[in-house]
Amino acid sequence: MSKSLVALWLTAVLGLTASAASLSEPQLLRVPYHSAAMNAERDYFVYLPRGFAQREKWPVMLFLHGNGERGDGKADLDYVLMHGPLFEAWCQRRDLPFVIISPQLPMYDQGEVDYIKNRRRADIPQRKADGINPYPWHPRSKEPMQGQLSEEVPAKLENYAESANSWNTMADELLAMVDNVLAHYKGDARRVTLTGLSEGGKGTWFLAAQHPERFAAIAPVVGAGAPRLAPALAAARMPVWCFAGGRDATDNRVKYFYPLLNELEKLGHTDVRFTIEADMGHDTWIRVYAGQDLYAWLLEHSK
Repeated sequence: MSKSLVALWLTAVLGLTASAASLSEPQLLRVPYHSAAMNAERDYFVYLPRGFAQREKWPVMLFLHGNGERGDGKADLDYVLMHGPLFEAWCQRRDLPFVIISPQLPMYDQGEVDYIKNRRRADIPQRKADGINPYPWHPRSKEPMQGQLSEEVPAKLENYAESANSWNTMADELLAMVDNVLAHYKGDARRVTLTGLSEGGKGTWFLAAQHPERFAAIAPVVGAGAPRLAPALAAARMPVWCFAGGRDATDNRVKYFYPLLNELEKLGHTDVRFTIEADMGHDTWIRVYAGQDLYAWLLEHSK
């Protein structure tokens, strides 16, 4: 979204007349908080969009990253910039019209996973004075495209609520971050949306089902969910747009999305979109967050 489009959005959607040149610059803040889960002080990012100073209320997006961006919430927090809306808004200089909350999942027992153990700080993208970062290289997956249905639900999905090392352990902290943004960073309580990729996609399903009253819409990306979450989501008529990769060979492959989606339909919930990027693997999130359609869809929803 260009600066001129941001000015147009502020005018047409928010009722604010302002030229792009007169809008306040974007900011990326590190907000400290006490983590009950870790019994330690940690930080999370809050992105303030262009024009933040000129408007009283802003849509809020809570973003949950994937497994590879875990860390201590202090020195490791910049790993959260690797992917997703915050990468797009801050590192790629896209003027996304949301206040974006981006916390970091603790390492727990994942420190020896290869893609975490071998990650390098030199690969963390930065906001440049001019220009953008190259997108990550993602070779075409060798997995065949697939679309078969499945009644099977992996134990990792079915038992997500009991996981000892994922976003479910931070549910109260995540909601407190949202409350803080609503109170101190001009957040609009009617327009809080939730999205996440991979492990964060699973977390998106879980948090929305536990607290459907808090979110206007959700977008799990390459993260499947358990069918037992369907009743709460259907009862709330939660708008959902989820994404999967047709060549994803992880426990988030296409067939594992269908049990929950079919259960939502059985319960009469029809405000659900499911997009399969048939030629992509697990890194489907690169295409999804680099596009514009998801952000436009999120902006359409309010409580």
